[in-house]
Order: sequence, then C-alpha cells, then structure tokens
Amino acid sequence: MSTAERAKLQTTSWMAVVRAYQECTRRYAQLLHGFGLTIPQFDVLNAVTQLGDGATPKAIADRLVVTRGNITGVLHRLQDHGLLRTRTHEHDGRSFVCELTDAGNARLSQAHKAAAAFIAEQLAPFDDDALRFTEDNMNRMRAHLKTIDPDAIVARVRTLTPST
Repeated sequence: MSTAERAKLQTTSWMAVVRAYQECTRRYAQLLHGFGLTIPQFDVLNAVTQLGDGATPKAIADRLVVTRGNITGVLHRLQDHGLLRTRTHEHDGRSFVCELTDAGNARLSQAHKAAAAFIAEQLAPFDDDALRFTEDNMNRMRAHLKTIDPDAIVARVRTLTPST
C-alpha cells in the first residue's frame, strides 16, 4: 500500500471511529433523556452509588475524571429534581456526602435497565469474535493514544511548515 493510500485509509478509519462514537453518544443521550437525565447526570448518579459513604464532590469528580466545578452544577440539578440529597460528612464537618433519594434510586434503576437494553440492541449484529476484536482494538487505540503528545506534533509540524 502506498503512503498516500495508507494516509487515506487512516483518515477514513479514524472518521469511522469518530462518527460511530458521535452517533452512539447522540442516541445514548436520547435514551437517557427519556428518563429526564443527561449523560453527566447519569454518570454522577452511578458514581454516587459506587462510592457509597465516600461520595463527596471531590471523590465524584475524581472518579469521573472531571473538575469539582463541573460536578457542582450537576449535583445541584440532581438535588433540584429530587434525585439526590446531601448530608454532612461524618469525619469532616466542612464537607458533605451525596446520596441518592428513593426517587433517585428508582430512576437510576430504570435508566440502567434501558442502558443495558440499548447496549444489547446496539451490538446485536456483531458475533462474539467481532465484539472481542472491537474491544481489543479500541483498548489498543486508547493505550496508544495515551503515548501521543499533541503539543509535540504541533511543534514538529510548525517547524516543518512556514507560517503564513
């Protein structure tokens, strides 16, 4: 395969991954909207459940790999919708712990069932070997992406191409 053909294949493959991700995210958001949730709200409810008594805003942000500022607004909206409540932290009176209300637990349970059905339907056309192949390739891609330094690429391209 020529260098030009390889470059074109790399671009079309990359675009296929991006488009599949975008469509998946769009459909997933639509699914969760049916339960009055956004993807970040669903993620926060899951994190609160997983963290249990350790569900402080900082721990939730760390679990979701976002800033605490990003979590604050989501927590307030979940509280406003009666899905989440807070209580003072047992060991640190300056902090608070988040917990799901009964309504929050019920909503999350329904959304989990719908998410599982969505995933099953989304992947139904693929046999076990195709699923393993996809998982392996996406894990390899993610691991490789972590080794790439976008700033170094920018610097390299800038030194090769004169500015206009």
